[in-house]
Amino acid sequence: MFCSEGITPKVNIVDQKPSTESRRRNHVIVTPEQTFYIMADLSEKDKEPTEDDEYVLCTIKVDANGVITMKPNFNQAQKPYKIETDRLGKEVYLYTLQNCSNTMNHGEKNREEKMYKELYSRHSQYLSSLVGTEFELPPLGVTRLVMYGEIVSARNFDYDGLFVRYIVHVPSREQGWNSVSGGSLAGVTQTCITKVENRDNVAYFSFPFEAEMFYKKPVADEEDGDRIINSWPKLFFEVCSLDSWSRFRPEGYCAITIPNTPGEHVMELNCWRPVGPSIVSNLRRFFIGGAPELDDLTYTHIPSNFQGSRLSRFGFKTETSGSLKVKVNVLLQSQEFCFSKTAKRAGKKDALMTQLGSTVDYTQIRAVIDAFSKAHERMKTARENALMNLKELSLDETTTLAAEEMHQQ
Repeated sequence: MFCSEGITPKVNIVDQKPSTESRRRNHVIVTPEQTFYIMADLSEKDKEPTEDDEYVLCTIKVDANGVITMKPNFNQAQKPYKIETDRLGKEVYLYTLQNCSNTMNHGEKNREEKMYKELYSRHSQYLSSLVGTEFELPPLGVTRLVMYGEIVSARNFDYDGLFVRYIVHVPSREQGWNSVSGGSLAGVTQTCITKVENRDNVAYFSFPFEAEMFYKKPVADEEDGDRIINSWPKLFFEVCSLDSWSRFRPEGYCAITIPNTPGEHVMELNCWRPVGPSIVSNLRRFFIGGAPELDDLTYTHIPSNFQGSRLSRFGFKTETSGSLKVKVNVLLQSQEFCFSKTAKRAGKKDALMTQLGSTVDYTQIRAVIDAFSKAHERMKTARENALMNLKELSLDETTTLAAEEMHQQ
């Protein structure tokens, strides 16, 4: 049985009554900005002015990007703005907002445009320095598989309080596969309470996970000339429930092979769970929790320790449970893709698998292409030198003939 130890925080991470400062710190939805107010004192002459006598005529905001926002806008040809006081007389004031800045001449406009171009150019150079100029590529003969997944939701399971355990199963090194050191290949989602949605009990997780793996064709396959990958990484899932009485129940199992075509893949996986031989197991599952469960999650597909030619599950009883929705984005990167046009065609799965498995042929092709390019450059240089020598010889012959004619005269 797959187990992983969860980390329980010592403090409550959910703030039931957030303060204004915490909201301002944790829920920033706009860029920082500075605000400037243009106000008018509309108090009476014979009375002491108060805050209620101050009215905002215009608000000017400047954000961190240098964008200036003015509200209300300049009047130009529109009607004046109106302010009505709250005093007994209900006095009404009309005012206009005009742009009194001096108009820039042609030289100033050119200087400003030049300044903006230099600013944008420096910012572009700064971004380019952060990204870098070299595109990272795996070594020749190695294929990188990057997977970004999301456990979206679980639907129509028997009990509430659902959570999902997952394992990314990477084939062995003998089969040519290797995972990134430090990468998490297993995990557990949060516990989610279901809700009714179109007569279905649905629990939404939106739990992201990722994995990065590398494949290099084994030496034995290279000697045998095998051009097909016989193994591919897989995903195993186990849906469990935990109620308020700490009753644990396995709800379902499912497994998929990670798609070998790049792009986004959305899958609805039907789950099953093992059942006991009698009604006692069902009563135990209902009252105190617990049920038959798998010791090895890889048994949902082909067990990791299976070495035979035929797999029999006769006598193993299961029943259908709910479904699990999973979203997977796959990225494949290899230098060998540059040498074949068939791998770029959509829907050519066999061609892609063939290309991933055959690295020796492309290595030889690349060596031949490099040798041909060097030979072509040498031929080009030799041809240019030969032309230069012919020109020099013709020039010398012309000079000799001219000298002989002058000598004869």
